[in-house]
Amino acid sequence: MVKGFDVLVAGAGPAGCAAAAVLASRGLRVGLADRAAHPRFKLCGGLLTAKTMQALARIFGLGEADLVSRGGLFHKTNNYFFHHAGRELTRGVAAEPFRFIDRAAFDALLHASALARGAVPLPGREVAACDAAAGTLTFRDGETLSAQLIIGADGANSVVRRAVGVDKTAWRGGLAAAIEVELPVGGGPGWFPREVPAPELHVGAPNVPMAGYGWVFPGPRGAKVGICGLTRGLSRLSRSGARGERPFSAIFRDYLAMLGVERPESVPLRGHPLPYGNALARPYAGRLLLAGDAGGFVEPLFGEGIFYAIATGAHAATAVLRAFSRGGNASDVVGIAGIAAREYQGLLDRTVRPEFVWSNRLRWGLFFAMRHFGAAPIKGFVRAAPGPLAEMVHGRRSFRLLRPKTWEWGAELPG
Repeated sequence: MVKGFDVLVAGAGPAGCAAAAVLASRGLRVGLADRAAHPRFKLCGGLLTAKTMQALARIFGLGEADLVSRGGLFHKTNNYFFHHAGRELTRGVAAEPFRFIDRAAFDALLHASALARGAVPLPGREVAACDAAAGTLTFRDGETLSAQLIIGADGANSVVRRAVGVDKTAWRGGLAAAIEVELPVGGGPGWFPREVPAPELHVGAPNVPMAGYGWVFPGPRGAKVGICGLTRGLSRLSRSGARGERPFSAIFRDYLAMLGVERPESVPLRGHPLPYGNALARPYAGRLLLAGDAGGFVEPLFGEGIFYAIATGAHAATAVLRAFSRGGNASDVVGIAGIAAREYQGLLDRTVRPEFVWSNRLRWGLFFAMRHFGAAPIKGFVRAAPGPLAEMVHGRRSFRLLRPKTWEWGAELPG
């Protein structure tokens, strides 16, 4: 049996919930499908920047008090630290605080907010196939749902993305391997040896891929410790360990040892792929638009994903609304889909893509400089501009040469 919606959203993480919240609040019939019910586990550092707080207020009507009471916000601080090769490089105090949330509670709150606006929950639906031309999603249980338009927000391992015809080799080339653990704080094997009051960024750690970094964040149950790095140029490092390459799990345990964790081999590991500079040039096909990790929309320097998931989910929804309002004949699905794709491309080109271009340039400039000149470039960069660097992370400055922002992404959303 085929059931109809105006819009189907595949994936109920931040991107999918943002899209569903915007569309349902405008009266559209929106189905929000996900293979898992909330709350569910999600590997994530859980850091919210100032621009993310702005997005949450704009899209969901959520403020800090809501996050504290229902969204897993457990810590905030204006302090931050940069480390190089295990030693503190510099520290600073940002003008705006970094906030930390438990992702299970946070995602559950966004999901509840989307449902409160009228989105229809479709839990337990694992996507098996997407027909972008027909506008259908087929699930593992055999059920098929149809819609005039579909928003794919089913993460880095997206099934829906296959309908766009992505070059798999190119996509894999832009994926970073990432491992993160949450360790109790204290003494003993597998414990983190000290309290973590503020976020730490670690670069230049032994064996960590050049195009990568490590982090230590406050966690709801201890210290969140992770690394990510491009496997391009370090090919097959997590598969075979051939030709003297170390498996990524071994690299991570080296990192834990550098941080003072006793018996790092005793720590159980969990990993996931991270789109790290491979945002799709054309994240759409037929009646389908891709948002969040499914479209590769993760910032290429720091790997920030939550904000860009919410932003691209909202942009996709805005494009859909404009398509419906300008499409004229509602039966002209092909025309509506074309308008949605053009509008979405325009929104991305004006806001997200310029930031990604300059973030990527900054990333490779720093990494190549470190490769040829050692620690001096990163030390000079961080020490010369700690304040503007924090403002860049929070969204007050552009990745383009740390210039003050001249646009406001939220202005692109329907009022």
